[in-house]
Amino acid sequence: MYEKEVASGTPILFALSTCPRCRRVKAFLRDRGVEVLVVDVDLLDRDEKRRQLEFLSTVNPRVSFPTLVVGELAVVGEDYDGTREALSL
Repeated sequence: MYEKEVASGTPILFALSTCPRCRRVKAFLRDRGVEVLVVDVDLLDRDEKRRQLEFLSTVNPRVSFPTLVVGELAVVGEDYDGTREALSL
């Protein structure tokens, strides 16, 4: 599903539009000028949501939000040190 993004290291943020932690991580990335593909899972239709959650479960078995995927790495939750490290900030 995200083969190109994973291979190129393009950051993908799986989030919920109503989640305060997700909003803070989005702001953290935006404030640092990081271009990220944001997937607000709760705003998707049922079939697309299912597909996204299936992918998310392969990188984060807990399927929790926010989850930032950078290449083969997954940073789960509001982990700013992990985010900095994954993005080489």
